[in-house]
Amino acid sequence: MFDWKRPCTLLLLGLLLSSTMGCSSSLRRSSSEAKTASPVPAPKILHDKVAVIPSLDARLTKLAFFGSGAADVAPLQNPTYKSRFEHAATTRVYPEIYLEYPPPGKKIYFTMTVHIRENTRTFRIVDYETRIEPNWTSSHHSVGIGVLGPGNWRAGTYEADVYINGEKVAMGFFEVY
Repeated sequence: MFDWKRPCTLLLLGLLLSSTMGCSSSLRRSSSEAKTASPVPAPKILHDKVAVIPSLDARLTKLAFFGSGAADVAPLQNPTYKSRFEHAATTRVYPEIYLEYPPPGKKIYFTMTVHIRENTRTFRIVDYETRIEPNWTSSHHSVGIGVLGPGNWRAGTYEADVYINGEKVAMGFFEVY
C-alpha cells in the first residue's frame, strides 16, 4: 500500500514556504516603492500675515497648485490641488494665489508673473494681467504653465516664484513624476 500522509505533508510544507517567500518579497517591493515618492516642500509666502503687498494693499494668504490634462475642458472650474503631477497625464500646471484686502472702491489691474525653474534653470516665465473688482475683499488668481501635449513634462522637481507687479511674494515647489 501507498502512504499518502508523507507526500501530502511535504506538498503542504512546500506550498507554505513558497507563499511565505512570495509575501516577504512583495512586502519588500512595496516598501521600496513607497520610498521613491520624494516629499515636495510646502509653498512659502514671503510676506508676514500682517504685511501687505504695497502695490495692491493686499495680503497673500495661500499659494497652491493644480494641473490639467488634454481631456480637461475647464480645469479652473473644479481644480484638484496637489504638489505632484503625473507626466503622462499633465499638460499644464497652475500656480494659484489667494489674496485678501479691503474693498478697493475701484478696479485695480495688476500683473502676476510666474517664473518656473527646473534644476535652477529657468523653464518658463509667464505674465498674466488680472484685476480686483471694486467691491471684492478677496480673490484668487492662477496662470497655467504648460507644454505641448501630455507626456512632455520632464520628471523632476520644479520651483515656482510668484511676483505681483514685479515684487516677489511667494515661492513653491511641485514635482512631475
